Amino acid sequence: MNPDERNNIERLTISVLSYLPTAVLYVHDLSGECGTSPNNQLVTYKEMRERFKDHLWLDVVSKCDLLQESPACILPDDEFARYKRCGPDGAIHVSIMSNQGVDELKARVHDLLLSQMARISSTPSG
Repeated sequence: MNPDERNNIERLTISVLSYLPTAVLYVHDLSGECGTSPNNQLVTYKEMRERFKDHLWLDVVSKCDLLQESPACILPDDEFARYKRCGPDGAIHVSIMSNQGVDELKARVHDLLLSQMARISSTPSG
């Protein structure tokens, strides 16, 4: 995505991630209800994942109860179809409506924060 196309919140987020020792909880909304297409989300995700590859990272697919069931036979090399169906590999699927994945998300965020605190404590300036 062209940096000029980003809104102020997106630019501010990138600045914060660039300068603070943060862990990243990246939320994907593939339901079609967030105003950004899954295709655009995948492009942005890949860019952010590459830019902040040294950060601790946790992917979450929100509104998973709204994702349409896709045919089971998606070609292995069809990255966009796989992403649109279930998000990145290892993502936690969460639905507030059905409470699916909420406990796992809480536990994983807790673990992520502990890991990040340990990372910060082990750096010379930490």
